[in-house]
Amino acid sequence: MPYLRLTLAPILWGGALVAGRVVAAELSPILITWIRFLLVSVFLLPLLRIYEGHLPRPSRHDGVLLAMLALTGVVVFNLLLFSGLKTVTAVRSSVLIALGPAVVAILMMTFFREPARGHTIAGILIAFAGAVVTITDGRPARALAGGLSAGDLYLAGSVLCWAAYTILARPAMRRLAPLTVLTYSSIIGTVFLTPFALQRGTLAQLAGCSWTAWGSLFYLSIGAAGVAYLCYYMGIRDVGPSRAAVFLNLEPVSAIALGVLLLGERLTWPVLVGAVSVIAGLYLVNRPASS
Repeated sequence: MPYLRLTLAPILWGGALVAGRVVAAELSPILITWIRFLLVSVFLLPLLRIYEGHLPRPSRHDGVLLAMLALTGVVVFNLLLFSGLKTVTAVRSSVLIALGPAVVAILMMTFFREPARGHTIAGILIAFAGAVVTITDGRPARALAGGLSAGDLYLAGSVLCWAAYTILARPAMRRLAPLTVLTYSSIIGTVFLTPFALQRGTLAQLAGCSWTAWGSLFYLSIGAAGVAYLCYYMGIRDVGPSRAAVFLNLEPVSAIALGVLLLGERLTWPVLVGAVSVIAGLYLVNRPASS
């Protein structure tokens, strides 16, 4: 069961890029993010009450950490992600988003003096080389001359936000249970977004929202941000973080397969080469030091 859960989580996350691509064509990034985490909060709050037997009361210090997690991992990350998905395909974006663990490793080595092991350095270089091939469509010189697209820059920013969220989550989860962190950061993020989501004209977009977009929103909320995170956290509890992290390599595979099958997106050779390189690099980054 632990390995089934750890397999299911990245598959659901890969599907989130496909669902995000669908809904980003109809709704603004701020409305998508607000509805997504409003639904997530409604889904998780009773689960937290059942699991803990009560609603935990974080300390003031914990509240600051949760607010920072909400800002980086809920608000800014999702706004940048859905802005990027308006113009970047799910297949291509999956390779860029998959760089998250490599960026985390770089930040940990740079600012927190985490040991720079040989296989970690090699994995980072291989993963970034794969991302460059994907972003530039196999022609880095031409891309440097013409510049990157706005969608690529949005997605690059979302990767940095996710890396910051991951690093901030470590001290938070030493003090609070993972489900508590996920639930409260989702609620705080929803509160942050509410004044902006309720501005005049924003909610009017919902009137013309298709059933396909609504289905994608529910998937993004309950499937990708609810069930997937619970499966992953339970997997970490059962097999440990190092073994669990290796399963993240399945996310770009899932997103690419679903993008091709459901959206009819083309799998070009730069994306394929880039995906293989990123997956190989992530394996090296996440490999335990003893292996």
